[in-house]
Amino acid sequence: MAITANHLIADIRGIASSGGNPNEFKISDRQILYWAEQTRSILIAQALAKKDDIHDSWIQFIGCVELECVDESECCLVDTGCYVLKSLKQIPGTIDGWIDNSIVSVTTLAGNTISKSNHVRQKYNKYNKYTSKQRGWFLKDGYLYILNDIQLTYVNVAGLFEFPSELENFVACDKQKCWTYDSNYPITANMASVITDIVVKTKVNPFMMFPQDNTNDSDGSTPQQMIQNKQANTNSNQ
Repeated sequence: MAITANHLIADIRGIASSGGNPNEFKISDRQILYWAEQTRSILIAQALAKKDDIHDSWIQFIGCVELECVDESECCLVDTGCYVLKSLKQIPGTIDGWIDNSIVSVTTLAGNTISKSNHVRQKYNKYNKYTSKQRGWFLKDGYLYILNDIQLTYVNVAGLFEFPSELENFVACDKQKCWTYDSNYPITANMASVITDIVVKTKVNPFMMFPQDNTNDSDGSTPQQMIQNKQANTNSNQ
């Protein structure tokens, strides 16, 4: 069975609500997901640091990333008059690893691979007769740039994204969102179990140890906000 964000959230919420005071766990689904995504990012970053193989289930795909033509001086610190392609939207941040980003591939809609480059290297490659016309991509300030091909309109991007839910802002070529709460979540079943255990031990259990305040908006506040509210109430009563 595919694991979804809703499955993760329901699992964590079910464990939290199985204690002696089940009605006291009034944390939003979005906050639970944030905890899970933080934990997933840490676990994958640790695997990347050990140079473990990338598991296929960790990879997400952004289809039909739309591109626009911009002056090359915007990204490459060269004279104006040359043009490159730039994504209309910023690409979601990727998980920290031993390389500069965790983009796995950038391809054309026809499936042709575009090689990784960078804006510093490209400044000098343009004078190399072997590489000056080579199509390449790089990230700068969160935007994807495509070099030596201004005919493309869209590309596909695959990567290990730090917060998988950020892909909900992208729509694939089939007009479907690249992420929803019911999408296949980019983890293995074993990692889902580990994430649940860690979130319960490090987030849920400490939260449940604090006395609950039923007189304010605790059902919509983060643990940090609730602590601040309690401190403010204490100060006002002194």
